[in-house]
Amino acid sequence: MIEFSLVRPDATEKDIERFCHIVKENNFATACVNPVNVSLTAELLKGTNIDISASIGFPFGSHIPEVKALEAKRAIEMGATQIDMVINIGALKSGKNEMVFKDIKAVVDVSGNAPVKVILENGFLNDEEKVRGCRMARDAGASFVKTSTGVESKYLLQRGSESVGAKVKDIKLMKKVAGEKMRVKASGRIYTLDFALELIKAGADRVGTSKGPQLIREFKERFRDSIQR
Repeated sequence: MIEFSLVRPDATEKDIERFCHIVKENNFATACVNPVNVSLTAELLKGTNIDISASIGFPFGSHIPEVKALEAKRAIEMGATQIDMVINIGALKSGKNEMVFKDIKAVVDVSGNAPVKVILENGFLNDEEKVRGCRMARDAGASFVKTSTGVESKYLLQRGSESVGAKVKDIKLMKKVAGEKMRVKASGRIYTLDFALELIKAGADRVGTSKGPQLIREFKERFRDSIQR
C-alpha cells in the first residue's frame, strides 16, 4: 500500500538509482518522481510490477491547465503509469468550480488508462472546500483524491497553522465523498507505522511517504512472529 517518493528538486541520477533500488528491495506499490526523472525510473524498474507516478503541477498546482495536461501526456510517454496532480488551490478557494474541474479533466483526458490522483492540499482548505474538491475530482474522472504534497508544511508552519500533513479526520471525510468511484491516498508527514495504520483504518487505500523503508522495518520488527508463522 506504500507509494514511495523522491521529489526533491536536487535529486541527482545517483539519488534516483538508490531510490529505485530501495523501491525494488521493498516491493513498494509505486515509485513517485518528478517528470524529469520518469525515463530513468522506468528504465531502472523495467521488468517489475511497480507503478511509476509523475508529479504534475508540482508542488503548487498553479500551472495553467494546458501545461499540466502536456506535462502529464509527456510523462506517460516517458513511462509513467500513474499521475499525481496538484489541484488549482487558489481557484478552488475562490469558488471557481468550472476552472478547477477543467484543470483536472484536462489531465484525466490525456492520461488514458493511467490512474490520476488529485492532490487537494488539505492544509490550505476548510471542510467545505475539501468536499467540493473531492466532488470535482470524482466528476472529472480521477481515480484518487490525495491529502497533500508534503511541501505545503513549510508554508503552513510559518503561518502557525496546525493543519499540516495527513489527518485521520480528512481521510474519513474524503472517503465519504469518494464513495465507490474513487480511492483515497494519505500523504504528508507520515513518519511512523502507528500513524500509517491509523490512516489505513480510517479509509486510506494508499500511503504516500518518503519514509517507506522505516515503516517496513518497523512493521517487520513488530510483527516478526506473525510473519514467520
